[in-house]
Amino acid sequence: MTPIPNFLNKPDKVVFWTWSEVYWFLGILMFVWALCSFLAGILLGALAIKVLRILQRNPLGDLTKIGPYWFFPSKRYKSLPPADIREFVG
Repeated sequence: MTPIPNFLNKPDKVVFWTWSEVYWFLGILMFVWALCSFLAGILLGALAIKVLRILQRNPLGDLTKIGPYWFFPSKRYKSLPPADIREFVG
């Protein structure tokens, strides 16, 4: 049960999962089910949700949003300095 008043930036949930977690689970389930088995799809989908939650609730921040900055510093984030520059002199 969510407390009232609710935070505005809290994501909508479907039972216990957010919508992005539901999409990841169903996508992996359907893909693995088409390749091998339904049970393997459920297990891999649950494992993917566990890994996704670990990446999103990291003490360093949401690594699913920070990661692209580090891997694609000059293409996607033009207004930010490149990730390989650690110290600015001057």
